[in-house]
Amino acid sequence: KGQSFKVNGIPIFLTGGNWIATDAMLQKNTPERYKDEINLHKHAGLNLIRVWGGGLTERPEFYAAADAAGVLVMQEFWMSGDNNGRWAGSYDWPSSHSAYLSMAKDMVLMIRHHPSLLFYCGGNELWPIEQNPPKDIQAGLADIISTFDNRFLIMSSMDGGYNGMNMSDHD
Repeated sequence: KGQSFKVNGIPIFLTGGNWIATDAMLQKNTPERYKDEINLHKHAGLNLIRVWGGGLTERPEFYAAADAAGVLVMQEFWMSGDNNGRWAGSYDWPSSHSAYLSMAKDMVLMIRHHPSLLFYCGGNELWPIEQNPPKDIQAGLADIISTFDNRFLIMSSMDGGYNGMNMSDHD
């Protein structure tokens, strides 16, 4: 089921799908393959692709293909509740917060000029918001985006909760 909202009084209806790297080693990702796979999403009736936060930042050819197809992108940063304390690992991850934020800034600088980019997300199913991601990373991501781009940031992607309960804080 999609989500609708208004932009300049015009109703917009979003129906999205998930993107988990077409080739994790980035060896077969040609501009043609990106174009074909983005168009598969479009022909399936989707107009938004979520780039999963447990994965990677896609190559510029991915965003160019989304631009050309008119498909919007929800770009997550590389954090997942799977290893960021929610189910496993440590809430303190990553080991170097300054290196993480430096890479996040590089990503924003690389993709910010693409009209397909709708917004940023701190990561995949991060919870509780008081711990995940760490406060300095939350503040750093917000600062990077407000300094280098005019799009918005939500800290955690939406999920269905655990055993039917909504355990995630989403804004």
